[in-house]
Amino acid sequence: MATRKDNFLLLRVIAALMVIYGHSFALSPIPGARDIFLRLNWDTYSGDIAVDIFFVLSGFMVSGSYLRRSDPVDYLKARLLRIVPALLACLIVTAFVIGPILTSLSLTDYLRSHGVTHYVVQNLKFSSDVSYTLPGVFQSNPFGPSVNGSLWTLPAEFHMYLFVAIIGAVGLLRSRKLTLLVLAGLALAGVFRPELLPLHWMWVRLAGYFLLGIAVQLYKDKIEISHVGMLALLFATYLCRRAEIYPWVFALALTYFCFWFGYCVRLPSIEKYGDPSYGAYLWGWPLQQVYAAMFPHAAPSLSFLVCGCAALALGYLSWHTVERQALRLKSVRLWPLTAPATTQDGLDRRGT
Repeated sequence: MATRKDNFLLLRVIAALMVIYGHSFALSPIPGARDIFLRLNWDTYSGDIAVDIFFVLSGFMVSGSYLRRSDPVDYLKARLLRIVPALLACLIVTAFVIGPILTSLSLTDYLRSHGVTHYVVQNLKFSSDVSYTLPGVFQSNPFGPSVNGSLWTLPAEFHMYLFVAIIGAVGLLRSRKLTLLVLAGLALAGVFRPELLPLHWMWVRLAGYFLLGIAVQLYKDKIEISHVGMLALLFATYLCRRAEIYPWVFALALTYFCFWFGYCVRLPSIEKYGDPSYGAYLWGWPLQQVYAAMFPHAAPSLSFLVCGCAALALGYLSWHTVERQALRLKSVRLWPLTAPATTQDGLDRRGT
């Protein structure tokens, strides 16, 4: 599994579109319209499944990123450069372009409101106390005034980055068996005693999928991915759909699906065009709220179609103008690898 080309970028793009699809039924509701997974009597909906996919892939890729670097500082710098610039751009445009246009307040009152800067600053703290509203914006929308309901997963993602940095710094990632024991212990605590974990309750499920991604990364040379294995897990999930162990079986099946799709399905690569997945995820909800404000009685299918295409376009724009440029800074070191040569009087050769 470790040496194959993958379809992970395409899977992330599909997951971003699944989030937009799932949100369309809440942001542009009409009687009788329901998410396809809810119509099939699943206990979840497409948005949750998509976010779970994101966290499986994130656990796999982020732990791999640490193992390639083995330097907590370089690792955290790379993670921050991946998550912050596009988020900051989205927050600023939302607060200072979309907000002033759509607010019910006067421009002066809007810009003077503490809520505008609070929206930007608070959401850069990666706290569980996410700021969702801007003064006077989307007040009459069917769902309510939430400007970007997708932001709640980003603090969870950031805290998972910190978790990898910690277990990597203490050497756990270098011992597969010990790491697996720790991950299993954390997973059991999340199921039976979640209050013991230093996590917001909404993050516990996401953390579980992230841990599964780490486990796959550590044992990727041992795990066999095949069509037969995928079919077997799908069948097991169906058989267990009414059993208490269903959530566990579903989690394993979804994790296996991520790598089955990534490695076993032959599809053309889209990597040459860039990575719009993160930008599409960030922009999907604000675009759908703008659409709902303009067309309050539109069907969710139209919300998904119009805003999904627009979010992909903004995702590519975000990638090429913000994210890709920021990632070039990963190679810039925060300080020299070695101390400057010094003279006998203790000054370095730069005279300082």
